[in-house]
Amino acid sequence: MDGTYGRDVAAAEGITTRGTAYLILLLVKRDIIHVDEARTAIDAMIDEGWYCAPNVYAAIIRKLDSLEN
Repeated sequence: MDGTYGRDVAAAEGITTRGTAYLILLLVKRDIIHVDEARTAIDAMIDEGWYCAPNVYAAIIRKLDSLEN
């Protein structure tokens, strides 16, 4: 399914959506994966063509850094 279409339908139905980065951060926060694994996953997604604006990437990395401490 097209991601934009899915988000549009969810918004029309009042359903909150979250992205993949949110899920990865949640896994770190719940101690299911380590920060290093999360960084590897995010970087692998980007290497495979996932678009992430530089400011969003920086925010994800800052959040991972804060969860590591």
